[in-house]
Amino acid sequence: MVRQKVDTPPELGLREQKKRQTRHDLCLAARRLTVERGLDATTTDDIAKAVGVSPRTFFNYYETKLDAVLGPVAEIGTPEMRARFIAGGPTGVLIDDLAALYTSGYEPEDEVRESISLVAEIIKTEPRVIAGFFAAGVRHTAAVGELLSARLGEVTPQFASLAAGLMSTLTTNAAMSLADQPERPLAHALLEQCELAASLFHRDPENIKERHP
Repeated sequence: MVRQKVDTPPELGLREQKKRQTRHDLCLAARRLTVERGLDATTTDDIAKAVGVSPRTFFNYYETKLDAVLGPVAEIGTPEMRARFIAGGPTGVLIDDLAALYTSGYEPEDEVRESISLVAEIIKTEPRVIAGFFAAGVRHTAAVGELLSARLGEVTPQFASLAAGLMSTLTTNAAMSLADQPERPLAHALLEQCELAASLFHRDPENIKERHP
């Protein structure tokens, strides 16, 4: 099927950009404070104060401090890239376009790196957060399924779960691979992980010969 060319979606207005930034700032502050003090000793007021907003504003974005630590799990990439993905772009190759969708949210990159590092620290000491991330994974899978269905037509829950799980694993592996290469962009690392995953489906004549002499 040949897709019609679509116009580039308009960028977010200033107000929506500010709301998106506040949502991410609150998440990062919640993760920093949880690592520093523990979840029990962290309050929603503390998180709001760290970002410079009112406690009331906090509840416009998250219901609880745990929700803030988990972050906007259903917000995959930027609105602009989500629109391009649904329209069949940017390349027309599904795995490459999923990678582009995920990496479009890697800004500012230093904060993304810090946030991933904070999560790794939190899950070592906060069992409730681990359970929360598990539940958040269900919402993330649903969001991926909605995007895939908007692009491809209705997809099965199994396909959505596979795509979400694969991208989460590849994204985590990409971040971990940068431990000794902090100067490398996360986007490059994720594309590399996608290529490694694709190589699992390539036939290796030597290996086949060993198994079937």
